[in-house]
Amino acid sequence: MAIIVLTSAGGSPGVTTTGLGLALSWPRPVLLADCDRHPNQAVLAGYLRGLSAGGRGLAGLVQDYRALQPVSSQRLIDQTLPLDDGVDQPRRFLPGFTNSGSATLFESYWTRFVAQLEQLDRTDVIIDAGRLPEGGLPEVLLERGSRVLVLTRSGLPALASLRLLLPELTDSLDDPARLGLVVVGGGRPYPAGEVSQSLGVHLVADLPWDPVTAAVLSEGDLPPRKLTGRPLWRGFQSLSSQLQASEVAA
Repeated sequence: MAIIVLTSAGGSPGVTTTGLGLALSWPRPVLLADCDRHPNQAVLAGYLRGLSAGGRGLAGLVQDYRALQPVSSQRLIDQTLPLDDGVDQPRRFLPGFTNSGSATLFESYWTRFVAQLEQLDRTDVIIDAGRLPEGGLPEVLLERGSRVLVLTRSGLPALASLRLLLPELTDSLDDPARLGLVVVGGGRPYPAGEVSQSLGVHLVADLPWDPVTAAVLSEGDLPPRKLTGRPLWRGFQSLSSQLQASEVAA
């Protein structure tokens, strides 16, 4: 199975939108997990148009952990919601933290959580880790993640923020080759290849600037005709296929 971790240095480069786009175009059963330590509920409020989590999510897992319930993949699945109505290729969503207190409480449970993820049967995992917090991401996510993708836009403010945090992220990985760069909207103003060369991080994807498609995922806007033919959607399909192929090759 693959565990793909998505993060950013700050701002709004599209981590959640990209995670959601990858999950919806992933070629295998997949779980999208909202592991952003900064509570936002963006997928529930946006793409799922205000759907209630009904108490499910990371907060529900905490109750299991505190009650010393056995670690099992089924108890994890019980805390998720469907992203679509797919049966042959299910796509699930694990809601994130509802307040900063629950995020703090979860700090001692990350290892147990990843152990549950690794028990999932023939299901890949996409982790929306949000922006890099002070002190970095949970170590176990970096240790067990197949790939760690850092997202950025191509303007100077975004690149300056990323340049400050990138050394700490790189040093946290046992194999820096697992780190990849995804530029959202390359050429606005700097080309993605130039950004990659400047930062010294391998460019995995240059996602097209496509506000219409992004709004469907981030705001819950009604999809336009032929959504799957739009530039950003094709970008998600290409990236998901590339990541899946790299896992098979590994």
